[in-house]
Amino acid sequence: MYIQEDDRRETIAAAVASVLIHLLIVVVIALSMTVPIWHFPVPEENQEPIEMTILPAEPPKPADPSYVRTTPQNVQEVPKNAPFESDNNTRAASEAAPSGMEAMPSVDGEKSPALDLENRNYSDGMQGQPSPPAAEAVQEQPAQPAPTPAEAAAPAAQLALREAPKPDPAKPREPRPEVKAAQPKPPAASGFQPETRVTRIRGNISNRGRASVDAAATPLGRYKKMVSDAIGSRWYYYVNSQIGLLNIGTVDIRFQVGPEGKVQGVKVISNTSNESFASVSITSVLEAEIPPIPPEVAKLLDNGCLEIDYSFTILSN
Repeated sequence: MYIQEDDRRETIAAAVASVLIHLLIVVVIALSMTVPIWHFPVPEENQEPIEMTILPAEPPKPADPSYVRTTPQNVQEVPKNAPFESDNNTRAASEAAPSGMEAMPSVDGEKSPALDLENRNYSDGMQGQPSPPAAEAVQEQPAQPAPTPAEAAAPAAQLALREAPKPDPAKPREPRPEVKAAQPKPPAASGFQPETRVTRIRGNISNRGRASVDAAATPLGRYKKMVSDAIGSRWYYYVNSQIGLLNIGTVDIRFQVGPEGKVQGVKVISNTSNESFASVSITSVLEAEIPPIPPEVAKLLDNGCLEIDYSFTILSN
């Protein structure tokens, strides 16, 4: 009797619980359908779709060509995208098989700041000895003792006109004071040739022929050769006369050439030789009679001035 009544109570409780659960589910569903879903914005019908345009990356600007002294070749057309400029058009070639990664010929030679592909002997381009500086310039030079016979055997001397670094537009420019220097007469002929030794290079040029690079003859290249020849003629004169006082090494000098060819802002960048060598090199730069900058070159320059890095080197025999 008691067992049946307990079963009845359990059945009623289960039924009531089931009804309550179903009612709760119905209420939850009803609330979810009536309460607005405010935190999920619905896009407007008239809203334009977002468009994306992918632009191709700008190609890198080609670097300005560097100056290099070249030997004339029978090249009629200007090499395209030549990495060097000069007073001659030349085509890249190599006498040896490729042995490196540079776009240069492979040659064995001296480790030097210069870029020379031939061994040349010094020539002043004139008959006889180089012309001495002007009288007032000679008076400014202190008297030097004559070299002994052992000192008279001059070691090889090299010149290298190198490209000055591009100016930083964010950095204020230093003032360029005018430098007044005695100007000697330039050599009567333009056949000046510095002494050069082949520079050691490991390049990747496979075209066989006389060692050379792709160089384009440009007005700036021709003018840089004039600057190099004017400085070189003075420098060799002083080196030959004072070789006993000069040590082996390299002097790097930076300067500007003004519109009228006047040198200004001469500064020694580095020196692995001695002070006598630096003094001779500075004097050679100041006394060089450089022609005015041609109009077609001046329009390419910042403020009409040409900045140059020049290396003077004495090598051991």
